[in-house]
Amino acid sequence: MPAPRISREELIDRIAEVFKQHGYEGASLSLISKTTGLGRASLYHHFPGGKEEMGHEVFRQIGEHLDRNVLSHLRAKGLPEQRLKNWTQGLNRFYEGGSKNCLLGAMILSGGSGRFSDEITSTFRTLIDLLSTVLEAANIPQGLAQRRAGRAIGEIQGALLVSRGLKDEGYFQQILEDLPGELLSVK
Repeated sequence: MPAPRISREELIDRIAEVFKQHGYEGASLSLISKTTGLGRASLYHHFPGGKEEMGHEVFRQIGEHLDRNVLSHLRAKGLPEQRLKNWTQGLNRFYEGGSKNCLLGAMILSGGSGRFSDEITSTFRTLIDLLSTVLEAANIPQGLAQRRAGRAIGEIQGALLVSRGLKDEGYFQQILEDLPGELLSVK
């Protein structure tokens, strides 16, 4: 009996989960095959460039999802406080309350940063720049806004790791809840 057909989007989602859980080096074709239900030949049919092509497609699809469901809140009109609150709520949903690994972190820590340096650098730069723009709209000077934005992205990445290590998603959620106030503080 043939395996049920899945959409390309679902296929890439399944591959993304393997990369998030095992990193680039740990994401063997056998593991990807088992997770997707497709044999190696079928995987190469969909991704002639192999695992590296899969990685690029994962970054593309997750990037679109991040842009639509998280970054859009930073680009929106409205008060900086509300934009930041909506952004952190979007992050909470994106990382399923802190239960999901970050693709960026998994790829950096597992040897994929060289292959995907453009995607990784672009994502971090976009996050920092958009967040900085919101802080500047709250009358925070540009240099300070950039530093706060960079620290905030680092804090989010760290909170994901610590939450997983503690097996306590509440840690990540508390960081997100506190972040808007910290970013906009006058200190």
